[in-house]
Amino acid sequence: MKTVKFIFLQPAFLLLLFIVVLSSCTKEEEPPVEPELPPLVIDCSTRVNDGETFTLEDRNTGIDYIIDCVYLVDGDFMVNPGVTIQFGGDAGIKVSQSGSIQLLGTAQDQVVFTGEDKIRGSWRGVFIQSNDPKNTIEHAKIEYAGGGSFNSNGDQGAVIAYSDTQLNMNNTTLTNSSTYGFNASYGEGDFTLTNNTITSCAAPMLVEGAYPSAISGGSYTGNDLDAILVGADQITGVHNWSKLDVDYHLPAGLQVIPGGTLTIMPGAVLKFGQDSRLHINEGASGPKPSLIAVGTAADPIVFTSLDNTLRAWRGIYLDTPSTLNEIGFARIENASNSAQLGAIETWYGTVLNVHDVLFKDIPDCAIHQYISNGAPNTLTTSNLSFENVGTTVICQN
Repeated sequence: MKTVKFIFLQPAFLLLLFIVVLSSCTKEEEPPVEPELPPLVIDCSTRVNDGETFTLEDRNTGIDYIIDCVYLVDGDFMVNPGVTIQFGGDAGIKVSQSGSIQLLGTAQDQVVFTGEDKIRGSWRGVFIQSNDPKNTIEHAKIEYAGGGSFNSNGDQGAVIAYSDTQLNMNNTTLTNSSTYGFNASYGEGDFTLTNNTITSCAAPMLVEGAYPSAISGGSYTGNDLDAILVGADQITGVHNWSKLDVDYHLPAGLQVIPGGTLTIMPGAVLKFGQDSRLHINEGASGPKPSLIAVGTAADPIVFTSLDNTLRAWRGIYLDTPSTLNEIGFARIENASNSAQLGAIETWYGTVLNVHDVLFKDIPDCAIHQYISNGAPNTLTTSNLSFENVGTTVICQN
C-alpha cells in the first residue's frame, strides 16, 4: 500500500507565489519613451502674412522654438499652452496693425517667452500696434526682455503697446526687463490688465493717464522703482484709479478735461513731480469734469510729492462747477508754491466738498478760493486738520 505525503506550504510563501504568477500574467510591455525633440528654429526670412494664422504647439518639456530676429506678424500669431520660445540677442516680435497676438497659456501650462541669455534686456520683447480684439496675453511669462527699441521713438519694455492698441493681459508675469514691464505711453488704447505680476524690472509700468483704470489687482513690487509711472496727459471719460501695492508717480501732473470724471479709490497714493499739479479743468465747452477722491478713515488717499520737500508741487486745482467734486478722508502734503497759493485751489464758481482731510507741510494756504463779491460760497468744508501749515489756512480773494 502506497503512502501519500501531503506537503503543507507556509501562508507567506503561498502569497508570494500568487503575486509572482499574477504579475507574470498581467504585465504588459511599457510604451517606449519618445525622444525629446530639438527646438525648432523659426525661419526669419518669413513672416505671418495678413489673413494667415500661424499656430505654435507644445513640442517639448523644454525649449520648443527659437526666434533669432524681430519676427514680423501681419496676420494672427497664436501660441498654445505649454509652449516655450527662446529669443536670441536683440530679437523680438512685432505685431502690425493688421495682425494679432494670442498667448493662450493656462494656470497649469504657461506660455513662456525667454531670452537665450538669462540677463536683463537680452532681447527686445513684444511690440503690439494692433486694435484687434483677439490680442490676448493670458497665463504667460515674459522674461529677460526690454533690451532694445522697435522704433525711432525709443520705446522699450517687455510688452509695448503702441497707439490705438487693444490688449487683454491677464494672470501674466513680466520679469527681468531692463526697462519697463509694460509700456503704453500713447493714446487711444483699450486695455484690460488683471492680476498680473511685474517684478525685477527697472519699473513695472509706464502708462498714459487714461490707463491706470485698466489695472486691477496684481503685484508690482520688487523692481528697481516700485511705482506706476503716469505720463502727462489730458483725460476725458470715466476713470477709476484703484489702490495698488505700489504708488502712482506723476512727474508732470495730470489734467482732467470736459467729459472726464476721475475717481480715486481709498488707499491710493499719488506722488507728483516738481511744480506739477492735478488740474480739473472746465475748458471752453462740454460736460463739466469732476474729481471724486474719497478714502476712508482707515485707508486715506494720499496726495504728496516725489521728493519730500516743501513747495515741491503745486497741488490740486479745480475749475469746474460739477457738484460731484469731493475730497475726503485724504492727506495732502508738500503742496502750494509761487504758482499756486493753496494745496487746494478753486477758481470762480467751482463747487467742492472737502472733509476729513489732513493738510501737512503746506507753507501757504491749505485752501485758496477765488470768489466774486456777492457770489455764493460754493466751498463746503468739515473736519479739516492741519500740521505745519501757514498762518491762514483758508484764503479767499
